[in-house]
Amino acid sequence: MRWLAIGTLSALLLGATSYTASAAWPALGRAIAIAANDQDHPRATTDGAGGAIITWQDDRSGAVHIFAQHVRFSSELDAAWPVNGRGLLTDPAALANALGGQTRPVITADGAGGAIVVWQDQRNESPGSDIFAQHVLSTGGVDPDWPANGQALCIAPGVQDNAAIVSDGAGGAIVTWMDGRAGGSAGGSGVNVFAQHVLGNGVVDPNWPTNGRALSTAPLTQAFPKIVSDRSGGAIVTWSDFRPSATGVDIYAEHVLSNGVVDPAWPANGRALTTAPGTQIDAVIASDGGHGAIVAWTDARNGENHIFAQRVLVTGAIAAGWPADGLAVSTAPIDQTTPAITSDGGSGAIVTWQDLRNGENHNPFVQHVLDSGSVDPAWPVNGRALSLSSGESTSNSIVGDGSGGAFVTWEEDSFVKSNHVLASGLLDPTFPVNGAFARLDLSFQERPDLVAGGGGNAIVAWANSLTGAEFDIFAQLVGAESVLGVPGITPPSAITFARPSPNPARGPLGLRFTLPEDAAVTLAILDVSGRRVRGLASGSLPAGEHVVNWDLRDADGRPVRSGVYFARLVVGEQAFTHKFVAAQ
Repeated sequence: MRWLAIGTLSALLLGATSYTASAAWPALGRAIAIAANDQDHPRATTDGAGGAIITWQDDRSGAVHIFAQHVRFSSELDAAWPVNGRGLLTDPAALANALGGQTRPVITADGAGGAIVVWQDQRNESPGSDIFAQHVLSTGGVDPDWPANGQALCIAPGVQDNAAIVSDGAGGAIVTWMDGRAGGSAGGSGVNVFAQHVLGNGVVDPNWPTNGRALSTAPLTQAFPKIVSDRSGGAIVTWSDFRPSATGVDIYAEHVLSNGVVDPAWPANGRALTTAPGTQIDAVIASDGGHGAIVAWTDARNGENHIFAQRVLVTGAIAAGWPADGLAVSTAPIDQTTPAITSDGGSGAIVTWQDLRNGENHNPFVQHVLDSGSVDPAWPVNGRALSLSSGESTSNSIVGDGSGGAFVTWEEDSFVKSNHVLASGLLDPTFPVNGAFARLDLSFQERPDLVAGGGGNAIVAWANSLTGAEFDIFAQLVGAESVLGVPGITPPSAITFARPSPNPARGPLGLRFTLPEDAAVTLAILDVSGRRVRGLASGSLPAGEHVVNWDLRDADGRPVRSGVYFARLVVGEQAFTHKFVAAQ
């Protein structure tokens, strides 16, 4: 790994210093894995004691395999686990025969301080993939009762991918995935949803069919399943469904019992949660506090993307009081997409999404859905904004705080940020306006994943790179005892600093910002080390919109090298930073 001396860059680049209520967690996050090459796609689950077990895909050996690591609530890495993580494939033959490798892991707790990890695996075929699983113990060892190269859950022909996992409550797990054994491809025919049950001893449940139980074999594609426990040893699975329909893509769900039988009380091939016109995609699911589930999705029935939700009971019926085609969670103008969801700790759910209502960039919003089929009237109509900064936000992750609220994390212009919404619908006043940074430096941060931590906090894991190329895995505590961010560095909504355009830049780069009143302004270009490359503006500017073009030359008039740069705008005591690429 290439490491730069950037621990002091937060003051240099952002014009402020961070504050922390707990010295245990480093201000730049705890390094989980900083091995050679690339570590990416982290996913986290609880260790049952306030800490987290984090898994990721890792190509330190030149081939991509699956690793995991344990970080305690105190931020200490578990000394019983190997430095830079435990490899979950320990059979040399399996490692040598990896072909395309093992990728995109998902994880669930085993209830005993360890975890079960599932991934898509190309050892048997390429370009096809299969579904494998492994059990890592609380001691940091791979469970000796499980196969050394992972337990095969499905090795049917074709592509099996996009796995999701949930605990069975008894030390094992139920796993679902998209399955192309019928020869299909996404958007075509023959891609269906399957599921399998692996026991805590590493044996695939003999009551379930070899290579998995088909939950839907309807025509065309059933895509991107998500899963939640039914709290009776089975699971409810939801997906986007392309079966022939005059209404377009719809949202369906199915219930599989603990014995591997599809619940006969539910319709064959799934219960329709909405068949409204247009496209419904991005289904996500949370427990309703009983044996059913609440599902949310992106919905284009009105010609724009909005967020809807539906509650389905364990009987297969839509819950009383809920609209037949789903509850409108947010129908604000323009575009709301890619929801994430968590239980509110009772019978309702908290939903977050990315929202373009402000017209220039997506911001993270959140809303509380009651079990009765209405949104919480104490919360703002169309949701509470978690950030109104000028950065483009993606990749929301959400987890309950144990008190009726939720923590949400997201990626914003390659920074990872978090905020805390209380059960009242108000934002936690101990968090900075527009959210807390997980790490305050000019690194690339992406793919955050949240898990509940101890003491009503949360832990976020993400992939981190100083160059934008090779990534490592980091984690940070989010909450009352965490690094909470930098007060005052995030802007009020009236100040905007648009993303640099075009990006990548091969010619002049446009930098546009708006001032609500006359202000002292500094605009400069920095390189990845924080060195000032070129000053573009300095002095007092009037209120209104300003556009500054940069010709990709340094202070001496020389063309800059291709690479990553940062545009830093300082308005009074507030600072804003955007990343971009110069491609000369």
